Amino acid sequence: MEEPDWSSLPADLLEDIVDLLPRSSHPRFAAVCKHWRSAVLPFYPAWLTPVLLNAADVGSTNVRGRHLTLCQRTGDENTVAHIDLVTGAICDLYPLERCSFDFVIYDDGRRMFGIQEIGLAVARAIQCDRGGWYPWEFSELSPDGSKLKASPVTSPVLHRGLLYLLGIDGRLAVHDDRRHEEGFLVLDKPGGFGPDRDADECYLFESDEGELRAVLVGRRGEPVGVVRLDEREMEWEEVESLGGRAVLTGTATTMTMETGVEWMRNRVFVPRLYSWPETIHANLMERGGELAFVPVSAAAVARDGGAGEKGIWSCGWDPEQSEKFWETIKFYQGIWVNFRK
Repeated sequence: MEEPDWSSLPADLLEDIVDLLPRSSHPRFAAVCKHWRSAVLPFYPAWLTPVLLNAADVGSTNVRGRHLTLCQRTGDENTVAHIDLVTGAICDLYPLERCSFDFVIYDDGRRMFGIQEIGLAVARAIQCDRGGWYPWEFSELSPDGSKLKASPVTSPVLHRGLLYLLGIDGRLAVHDDRRHEEGFLVLDKPGGFGPDRDADECYLFESDEGELRAVLVGRRGEPVGVVRLDEREMEWEEVESLGGRAVLTGTATTMTMETGVEWMRNRVFVPRLYSWPETIHANLMERGGELAFVPVSAAAVARDGGAGEKGIWSCGWDPEQSEKFWETIKFYQGIWVNFRK
């Protein structure tokens, strides 16, 4: 009888081995033979994976890193939950009395902010050493009243220690946590948002270069523009080049990133939320400081098409292109989080 070779190792043993390997080694492990490949689940690195939130029936949401904040109505009261997407741990904050939030954001530094658009009221909660949260501290209403109509499809952005909220006309409201009781201050309208700059949708974000930027989308998806805020002159300026970066937007979470993936460079991506493919259940897992979405079952992704065959809208932003236009491309790294179930 022939001695058993490496290709005949039991499947459960192979899975245990794979669990001990860094994910960067999985492709080489899978290339050994068909049997070894069957033990390797596909994974989608979190840095390449926009988390798209469907919270229409729930409330305001925000994702930062591995943490999710969620404001929702539970029974007769409004609650805010802080969720660790890796461990699944859920911590409920103190219930809200007679109010709710239009926006909620967690800063990864043990502070959470809830914002009411009417009156621009802001509340702050601070995490205690034991992991729970202290009661909400509410600011005064903005002395300017509700002079800012916030863009409903973008989240507030923490930038250089300040909290910014973008209006649909390019106006900004800013909150300094060191003077929390003063609430929001509505700034004078920066230049650069003239009649030719009207947009139906405005997505505020902080670039990986540390600038405040916004993606502007007009009626029926065009025109599209990306602008940066010159904070010294307080002017919105056209961004002529993304510098090889990709911008993922169109939901409550907008982010920009450098990428070595050639077809993603110098492009703005917006999800096609009405034509998503079959659901593939996945877990967000952390190993060696690397976050990745790992499908629960290999069977679902083994079929032709994968996790994102129906595509995502993208807009080219290459300086060599004479026109900017939307096109539909296949995109396999979209994770659609549905809170309706």
